Amino acid sequence: SSSSSSSSSSLCIESTRSIQFFCGASNVGCIELNNGLIGCRKGGHPIIWNMMESICNYFENAIFQHTAENVLLTSMLSPFLDSSTMGTLKYIQQSKFSSSMEVVENTGPGLLTRSVCRWLVRNADDKNGNTINEIAETKFCVSQVVVFPSLVFHPFPNHLRKKLSTLSEKDAKLSLLESFVVSGHTKAVHLWGCSWQKE
Repeated sequence: SSSSSSSSSSLCIESTRSIQFFCGASNVGCIELNNGLIGCRKGGHPIIWNMMESICNYFENAIFQHTAENVLLTSMLSPFLDSSTMGTLKYIQQSKFSSSMEVVENTGPGLLTRSVCRWLVRNADDKNGNTINEIAETKFCVSQVVVFPSLVFHPFPNHLRKKLSTLSEKDAKLSLLESFVVSGHTKAVHLWGCSWQKE
């Protein structure tokens, strides 16, 4: 059985017994998979495990690098700055820890896209249907990894997110969103709220 998770709700997808991992293509105007809604079989999947390890490594390396750069910069500048300016410098250093694009690239859609593609390439089936790298022994199968088209989870394009946020009436927002829903295919609509970003 498969499970799915989302920051705001759960989703039941029909016929998921044979799906070991799923996600959806993004609607951003380029090739990107979106981590707003992903799922895998009970017990996990190597794609998820690889992503978790990568995120852990990213933060460990980023914190180390950030701390080392700050210590060097602070030690070089502290003799020349008053306490108020030093406070401002420390604030700027903390706020520049990671940009929105770094987050997307290292923990979000960028990481998911790379992870899925790498896993699929490394574990691809040959032309006779035999699995390379003896993946069959681990009971993870390429044919059971599904990337749904954007119309399933992400029919609303991200370049319209600001337009959605400027609409004041609920009916106008719903009308805009519904204009992208494909009846019988769309299971969820990602609203691109970007609540995790500093605007």
